[in-house]
Amino acid sequence: MNSRIEGSVVRAAEALFALQRPDGSWPNRRPTAVLGTAGAVVALHLADPERSRDLVERGVRWLAGAQNADGGWGGVAGAPTQPVPTVVAASALHLLDPQASREPVRRATDLLDRQGGMRAFTDPGMAHMAATFLMLAGLGDIRGARRIPLELLMLPRRFWRARLSFRVAPFVAMAFVQARHSPPKGFQRLLSRPARSAGLRALAEVERGENDRGGYGGDNWLVAVVCIGLCCAGAPDALISEAVGYLRSNVHADGSWHIMQGLDLIGGSYIARGLADAGFAADPRLARARRWLRGCQQDEAFAIFDAPPGGWGWEGPRGWPNILDSANVLSALVAAGREGGGEDGAESLRRGLRWLESRQDRTGSWGTFVPDTTLANDGPCPYVTAQSVEVLLDGGASRQDPGIGKALDWLLAHQRADGTYEALWYRGLTPGTSMALVAFGRTGLAGHPVAVRAREALLDAQLADGSWGPGETGTPGDDASAGTVEETAWALRGLLACGVPADDPRLRRAAGWIVSAQQSDGLWKASPVCMHIRDLAYYVDGLIVNGLALKALGSYRAAAADGPFEKQRAS
Repeated sequence: MNSRIEGSVVRAAEALFALQRPDGSWPNRRPTAVLGTAGAVVALHLADPERSRDLVERGVRWLAGAQNADGGWGGVAGAPTQPVPTVVAASALHLLDPQASREPVRRATDLLDRQGGMRAFTDPGMAHMAATFLMLAGLGDIRGARRIPLELLMLPRRFWRARLSFRVAPFVAMAFVQARHSPPKGFQRLLSRPARSAGLRALAEVERGENDRGGYGGDNWLVAVVCIGLCCAGAPDALISEAVGYLRSNVHADGSWHIMQGLDLIGGSYIARGLADAGFAADPRLARARRWLRGCQQDEAFAIFDAPPGGWGWEGPRGWPNILDSANVLSALVAAGREGGGEDGAESLRRGLRWLESRQDRTGSWGTFVPDTTLANDGPCPYVTAQSVEVLLDGGASRQDPGIGKALDWLLAHQRADGTYEALWYRGLTPGTSMALVAFGRTGLAGHPVAVRAREALLDAQLADGSWGPGETGTPGDDASAGTVEETAWALRGLLACGVPADDPRLRRAAGWIVSAQQSDGLWKASPVCMHIRDLAYYVDGLIVNGLALKALGSYRAAAADGPFEKQRAS
């Protein structure tokens, strides 16, 4: 087994270093996105109908060809059907080519009816989004929908930041659409003009923090939603044209749009940590990767999230700073040791660790964008909390540090009844449970009853072939009968961290499964485990899968050779 793992690690490292760019980064294939494409063609149809007619027609053809056999659409072409992409794609087809799309739209609406219709949308924000697209296509009506209180933005932001969090931009856009098609009445009508101005100011502030003009969140789907809202609000032409320009600049030759910019940064941080754990921490090519990651650290505050300088976002040096991506980058940087690659690297690491500490919730957990948010899709998150604990420990924090203690208390108190933990930005129950086990193992809590329950729940979820999938989530698109490299790697590393020995037959089978899943080019195939919209739309990341596989195999190799999981840091 050890020789197989060694050979697998070497082949993967050679393949990844061969792909590395001169600046130290790795290219990441941005998956073509159903939501991005459907949103873009609707936005361009409304905002730029003549000039963008050919792009709209090509996008419609791509959407029709991306429909699944069951009548629905997934987050990306070929992915399992999910409700939000299905509603948005069907609405776009009906709006833009009703005659030719009659049969595809019928199949989609029949599928949605069988799945419970709008009752399948448990997230109120996404339910409103779906209803809005159905209305735009003439397939529904939003006049009876709950009104979006845009006048909330007229208050000081401390009153709405935690409530809206990263959904500020779609909140404003959907309010603009609703005001156009279902105008407010009475006292709310008197506030409509100043509320519209407040909404435009909020969008302008978000846009000022982006890497590219008109690129809200670096996400073509979100840009399309904002563009539609701006059209409905009769916004200044400059704002609309910037969004249109962003969408036009990102269209693919096949007529589709990708999901997000900046996946290079997320995936690159996983690759850098995976290679370090696999024995390449001192390799000069990895030092180049760390320099690139440090160069993406943000040196300006992002006021709308009340985020100080020092964090990272998925887009690069600017964009939306968030805790998940910052923790991923810091995980790669701390793997080089506290010096972080010279004094410049040490200072960057110190700033990043301080930034991470500053974003902890009052309860001890970490979310993703805004501390102490009330938005369920932001936080608190068991996965991010456990990962933050590991990163801070790697960065020199003590188990007795008050922030670490509060985080552990929160994790111990927020286990699901079945012993598992959730992750807000990765599907299913395997990632969160695995990451919690890493935190418990690193802090001497592997024998705690909560950790034991989590370990047993994870072991019980192992599939017959030695792999792991998402677990029994009941979420459409989560295939609990098939394992993935990502989820198997998370599980293997978590079990090793909490004390399951490398010679346990279940772990040997898991490591062997990962090795067997390696492709002839030395890399691993990605699966749709990353969340674009929680539980409603997934995407694949071609770099994350390789970083996770290397982290798991490196941990397994170290545990098999040296014993305890912690010793791998000295290897």
